[in-house]
Amino acid sequence: MPSPDSVPTIMSVPQGFSAQNVPLPPYDLLYSLVDLFFKQINAWLPLLDRKTTLDRLFGVSPLEEADRVLLHAIVTVTLRLSKDARLTPESRRHYHNTSKQRVQLFGLENSSVRSLQALVILALDVTGDTNGPPGWNLIALISRSVVQLGLSVETTSSLAAPVYPSIATLRASVLPEAKTWIEDEERRRLFWAVYLLDRYATIATAFEFALDEREMDRRLPCRDDLFAANKPVETRYFRSPEGSRYATIIPDGHGHFSYHCELIGILGHIHQFLKRPIDIGSLADVERWQASYRALDSELNTWHFSLPSEFADITRLMKSNLPAKNTSCGWIMLHAAYSLTVIRLNSSAGYPSQTSPIFSSSYSAMQRCLGAVDHMRKLVQFVSSNGLMDRLGPPFAFTIWVCSRVTLVHGSTMDTEVDPDIGFFITILSEMGEYWGVAQRYSEILNRVLNEYQQSQRSAGINGERVTPSMVRILADMRRCAYDLDFLISRQPSHAIKSYHPTRQNTPAPNELEYLDVFDLFNFPRLPNAPSGTENVNTDVMNHAVAGDPSLATNLDTGMIPNFTVPDPEADWLFHPR
Repeated sequence: MPSPDSVPTIMSVPQGFSAQNVPLPPYDLLYSLVDLFFKQINAWLPLLDRKTTLDRLFGVSPLEEADRVLLHAIVTVTLRLSKDARLTPESRRHYHNTSKQRVQLFGLENSSVRSLQALVILALDVTGDTNGPPGWNLIALISRSVVQLGLSVETTSSLAAPVYPSIATLRASVLPEAKTWIEDEERRRLFWAVYLLDRYATIATAFEFALDEREMDRRLPCRDDLFAANKPVETRYFRSPEGSRYATIIPDGHGHFSYHCELIGILGHIHQFLKRPIDIGSLADVERWQASYRALDSELNTWHFSLPSEFADITRLMKSNLPAKNTSCGWIMLHAAYSLTVIRLNSSAGYPSQTSPIFSSSYSAMQRCLGAVDHMRKLVQFVSSNGLMDRLGPPFAFTIWVCSRVTLVHGSTMDTEVDPDIGFFITILSEMGEYWGVAQRYSEILNRVLNEYQQSQRSAGINGERVTPSMVRILADMRRCAYDLDFLISRQPSHAIKSYHPTRQNTPAPNELEYLDVFDLFNFPRLPNAPSGTENVNTDVMNHAVAGDPSLATNLDTGMIPNFTVPDPEADWLFHPR
């Protein structure tokens, strides 16, 4: 098979490609798009085996319908990456829309490994352009399908073949047994790709995960080079016995994808933890919350210590003599996910939206958030200076977005001004926006917020005090999802950014959408009726703002952020339990 760089404009076209296969791009362009997929997407979300896929798609055998649909899926997600001069804006839209429709229709009518692979690739395309319902709906469909096809468990699992089967527990073997180890590993990777997409899509919302871990009994995916070389290896189970979860007899069998799956599992537990409401006026409730927090913090540290030494510190990789083009973007994505997880856990403790005499912010948690932001800044600088921006996916942009929010929140609560380095994050998001629409959207929102913040710094408020802008106050809630934030900011007065989402028509009842958590996002930490001594939120004003009353939107300044004081490191509850 010739390299993509040597593929001529006119090639001998296999039997599977004919005039009736339009609207697929020309054969040589199609091959280059598939090559882009393996170099720039499959490198960090390793779903397919390159050799077997190319043989199947471009071999001498006639192209089957399921494989043709897989090609359509690859086209949808890689058009954004191609610089081929033949792809005009009009032709890109045409190829994208027709291929997307083809994948959707086939996926709805067929239940197979190949159709699910195509839907997963399409889901990445959709979530790369919007963080709203279109992606959620597609991922929900895929998540149920992998369970129904038995892909969430190993074939030897007791979940697949219970000791005492019943009508309720018996799973029909829908799929034929895998013929080769490569095929078996591809099925395993299909499941884990769905798992990652489900977790990443859900942590930006208040929803429950579509994939329930109680329905999972899977081994982790193996290292990419072993997969490519067709070298069977046994990896550990995702849920190993307590105490040995991050230890294995065959440590070399695991790569960035397996560690990524484990890390996102921890992130999922953090998401569920932050959804549980507590009474911050109750000592027992607060102590239980803090104990759960420490347990998650310990689990995250244990996972981090389990990383191979050459990849545990990404700065070593960045300073190595390895050419940047050979740097594994999978490990870069993993370290971005680690920064995201650290922030997700510690933001709730470092920057609580409410405090009480027994629940205060943690200095250590705050410093961990800032450390994660600094770690991400160095990572982004490496990526930018080495031209790797187009080789990373939407989760990387989401982490930059979260880091930017930490920077804004810290500057609007603890410092006298926002760290000017936030401009670097915004620039990078804008650059990523060339490939992924969500990154451009994040950049637009942050630009608008930052501009308003800078204007406020030039104007004095009442009694000479500066007024924190309403949208910076909105960003102070570290648990508000990206979709919810978009929904609220797009309804601020004099907005210049078009929202991608429809206006909510129904008016919420009082207290129904406290904190404007449209999707019941992160009830922690709040009281149903805050007693004196705790900072509360003007929910009536917030609810009117959701209803779309622009005359009241400016009143969001009332109490959105509590008056923070610098936490005392010596009295930090994280390391000094009561």
